[in-house]
Amino acid sequence: MSDSAPASGSTTSTTPEGKTPIWKNPFVIAFVVGAIALTILPVLQSFAMRAPPPLASLGEWSLVDQNGAVISNETLKGEVWIASVFFSRCATVCPPQQESLSKVLTHVEDLQSPDKKPIRLVSFTVDAEYDTPAVLKRYASRFGWDGPRWSFVGGDEAKLKELLVKRMFLEVGEPSERPGELFDIAHTSRFVLVDQNGDVRGYWTTDDLGRGNLINAARLLWKRGPNP
Repeated sequence: MSDSAPASGSTTSTTPEGKTPIWKNPFVIAFVVGAIALTILPVLQSFAMRAPPPLASLGEWSLVDQNGAVISNETLKGEVWIASVFFSRCATVCPPQQESLSKVLTHVEDLQSPDKKPIRLVSFTVDAEYDTPAVLKRYASRFGWDGPRWSFVGGDEAKLKELLVKRMFLEVGEPSERPGELFDIAHTSRFVLVDQNGDVRGYWTTDDLGRGNLINAARLLWKRGPNP
């Protein structure tokens, strides 16, 4: 008895060998879609990523660095910089804090352009009377932090307090000089990111996670500018 012929007008989705075409295989389709997504998503994410928005404007200010040169909002205009506070007589938290800050530079050294200045560090003393430019220069040299991209800043105490406390919104306490105790000045250990316009863009902790997030934000600012 012969096989019955297929009904007129019927179709089949298989090849003559009875196999589904490769372009209709659900596993192949899923693989292709996944590959495309993995290729496109990072590109879309890179366009969507933005540095944190401005939080505060530092306005005009002028102080003195470890070389006795003026450092101000004008000298830093157009630069991305990261601020910290410390004092040279601090024997506890300040050296590790500044050491953590020094690691930032190693992660932004690849950012080079003829029309952009590199990311730099600016450490402000909270012990202005003691930390003269000469003292700050010795301090930077002692730890090997005296490169051209790192400024240690002092100057007028009132101006420092104005900038750090009232404009950066950082915590700075009064000196503690009790008999039998180490000299101390309570202060924040956070790092502050400042953009090319002199605006604060965020605060980060000194641990690995905080420093990593800070580096990512600083790199975005450097690459895309403060007004993307």
